[in-house]
Amino acid sequence: MKPKKAKVLVLGTFHMSEHEGLYSEKRQAEIEELVSKIAEFKPTKIAVEMEPEESEFINVKYNQFKLGTYELGMNEIFQVGFRLGLKLEHEQIYPSDWMGDADMGYEEVESWAKKNQPELLNEIYKGLEVPVLSEDKSVIDYYKELNTPSIVNMLHKIHVNIARIGEFNNYVGMNWLSWWYKRNLIMFSNLTRLIDSEEERILFIVGVGHSSIVTKFIEESEFCEVVQPLSYLS
Repeated sequence: MKPKKAKVLVLGTFHMSEHEGLYSEKRQAEIEELVSKIAEFKPTKIAVEMEPEESEFINVKYNQFKLGTYELGMNEIFQVGFRLGLKLEHEQIYPSDWMGDADMGYEEVESWAKKNQPELLNEIYKGLEVPVLSEDKSVIDYYKELNTPSIVNMLHKIHVNIARIGEFNNYVGMNWLSWWYKRNLIMFSNLTRLIDSEEERILFIVGVGHSSIVTKFIEESEFCEVVQPLSYLS
């Protein structure tokens, strides 16, 4: 018999602040339906894409929401994380991100590649088709699409191939990518710090671009068990 391990479900999300219309009655009902489905995972803690330094800020808002004195802002942390926390009677939300400074911003890497390696840049992004939230698509169906292995793996492949941008002794892509890997590895390490027992069930709500790499770190660590989001979204 395999030893029992804590479970982690990485829910890849889109950034709700970038989408208009989510305050409509229809969309709000769809978000509630999403929360009800994720609640079936019965997470013991909800981790979000925000730095630990902002824990007090986010939990003041969360407690205000529980008291009915805060109207949810349009952000997946609030719309999904807060609603789920209230539904499950959680005391707090756990920021688990890291930002820090990169040697070079992604925009600088892309600009260099457009000038010096345009064919490589086109190759890296060839076939990129990220699903969109259309009028006739529900929020849950959108989450299903975003969390399908083909989309998650495609986004991861793009990140890996950014390492190819540059030249010998001028590793342009790595100037940004080393920060990206460090950020995701710290996310993983922060998630493990939330685990107090083998009974723990951690939900991590994070941008879908992080899904594959964080999940791989969890799997390869063999410290805890990965739970696939589609098993609760379907």
